[in-house]
Amino acid sequence: MLNVLGLWKDPVTVPDALLISLIAITIVFLTLIIVIVICWAVQKGMQTVDTHTQILPRKENEILSHDKDAVAAALAAVIDFHRETGKDARIVSIKKTED
Repeated sequence: MLNVLGLWKDPVTVPDALLISLIAITIVFLTLIIVIVICWAVQKGMQTVDTHTQILPRKENEILSHDKDAVAAALAAVIDFHRETGKDARIVSIKKTED
């Protein structure tokens, strides 16, 4: 039968099986607790970084925060450029022109 680390006799009795399952369950739960603590610590670290980091939009692109049509126009222009040339595009600035 099962001889875990050579600690049990060959015919594993019910108390031995219960002890094996108790050890296995304990290992699983300790592993889960360690993973939860690591995830919690990473999340707290990311929140600290987020509070100290401010991403400010460029002054020439402030129109994107005020005009939703400008965002749609910029996306449409980039998609059209990519379809025609097959190259990636980067929007440097957006200016609103009068009709």
